[in-house]
Amino acid sequence: MPFFMGQADPFATVPIHSVRSVLGPTRHIQSWVGNNGTQEVKMALTFTVGGTKGTFEDRFAREVAVVLDNAFGAEGDWEGGDPCEFGDLYKAAWDDLQRRAIDELGEYEVTNLLALDAEGRGVFLPTHVRAVSLPLSQGQELRCASLHGLRRELAALAECWELPLDDAGLRDLVGIDCDPDDGFVADAPEIVAYARLALAANEAVRRDCPLWLVG
Repeated sequence: MPFFMGQADPFATVPIHSVRSVLGPTRHIQSWVGNNGTQEVKMALTFTVGGTKGTFEDRFAREVAVVLDNAFGAEGDWEGGDPCEFGDLYKAAWDDLQRRAIDELGEYEVTNLLALDAEGRGVFLPTHVRAVSLPLSQGQELRCASLHGLRRELAALAECWELPLDDAGLRDLVGIDCDPDDGFVADAPEIVAYARLALAANEAVRRDCPLWLVG
């Protein structure tokens, strides 16, 4: 179910002040376009690794943890784990990454990457699971996909694009994104999206905890 103007969006209730950023100060993307005299904010997605507690407000965090526990049992510690961020990107960059992945590998080879659709909201779980949407109490759905499957898909993209998968190489790509004079990454937002997602996926696998996309 889409979120409408004036409707509270629990996926946007991330307490940023309590979330640790592993790429330096968190850079929440806001862009104002004033050509027609109005202000327009470009929405961003945030990559967060950790449990539901600390990622969402308390009541919603408990609900999501219960939903995951009912669906997947005790396969993971859904609620615990201190969250840490791996940066923001425009939703358009997420869409670019998905489209480029389809072009390179084919739709059926990137089912986990595509599971969170163009909105990008949902979770990659550290378990072998088919992409599924789980109903929540207010009519929304929690989109879930496999973290292990995502890592395989990112490895295939890395091979096609001749990009790194290790943390050091990925951090270099994210660092280039901060350089306004670098034309290649500036013209390829899907590369930045890949780097941030792969960094977060690496950490999620190390910690055996969920990787969330919220915004």
